[in-house]
Amino acid sequence: MGVNIYRNESLIQVETYQTDTPKAEALIHQIRQKWSVLREKGYAGDYPVEILRNAAPSGKSEGNGSAGAHDTKIIEVFRWKSAQDRVNAQNDPAYREVESTISALVKTDAVKETYTQAIRGFNTNFPGCGGVELLKGVCSCLLSVDGLVENYPMSVKNGIVLMHRSPRMDLDGDGRNEMYLKILMHGGEIVQSALGPIRVEQNFSVPNDGIVKSNGEGMSDFPGTAIWRVGWRIQTRLGPLLTDPATPLIFGPANVGHYPPVGTHFHSPTGKVKLLLETTGEPVGTLTPGELTAFDIVVTKDDEIFADILNTPPKEIFDVLANHTPRMQEYESRHVVVA
Repeated sequence: MGVNIYRNESLIQVETYQTDTPKAEALIHQIRQKWSVLREKGYAGDYPVEILRNAAPSGKSEGNGSAGAHDTKIIEVFRWKSAQDRVNAQNDPAYREVESTISALVKTDAVKETYTQAIRGFNTNFPGCGGVELLKGVCSCLLSVDGLVENYPMSVKNGIVLMHRSPRMDLDGDGRNEMYLKILMHGGEIVQSALGPIRVEQNFSVPNDGIVKSNGEGMSDFPGTAIWRVGWRIQTRLGPLLTDPATPLIFGPANVGHYPPVGTHFHSPTGKVKLLLETTGEPVGTLTPGELTAFDIVVTKDDEIFADILNTPPKEIFDVLANHTPRMQEYESRHVVVA
């Protein structure tokens, strides 16, 4: 059985309708109305609806053999917000009404095709042009703040990462290709009883980046080895807390078989890091990074930003990768248990 590493893609729904061409515009209008109901009720996800229309040439038929000379095929693509919302919609009178109207406009002898999962393809090589990726992910760690919490298992499940990837290049001249990944923004939010709302975001004053390096030479860049380093600024009711700027939070390295590295678990070897009150620099606790996992891709755009700071990795990122790669299997056995 295949594993669906892109969680939200199991919520994709594709439906194919066949109708007489004179009814096509009315059908498209009702599909738009269906989308409007789904969004207003909160059942549909953040994808826009895609409506594809294909009118058969006069005198020809298409589809399953029952289509006439003047039939039109219309395909609807959207995503449910959640599996439960898909169930809830079936019981909603407004949704049932628009579905009934759509059914009245389609041919009754045509087979209705429904697909409920989208499966993405993967590059065998790093992309040849730069681009921007927006990912959803989860990061776990243990948080201690003096007098308030001790080893609190903090799991930021709604985190996002916006990053730029460099073009496929041999950046260090060793005959193997790399991609340098510059994190433009990342963060997430949780609520903790003692500290109240917590916002985890990056500390822009320290490096926030990563690199993926091919494991071999030849036609295919994958599999590869990837590693990340970041620094955090954590908003709490005490004020902003910084992870020690002198100690980067390292996640990985880990073997990756595709890019973006959705579904790959990056275990941290960093250990305890001091938390400093931003306003005074006073140590007020510790943070132990655990595991970083990207679980969904929101958008990938092949749109290279021509800037040296984004496409040229600093030398120390190669040192970080080289220093940690020999102990990768050991790191993978470490786990920060977060409920």
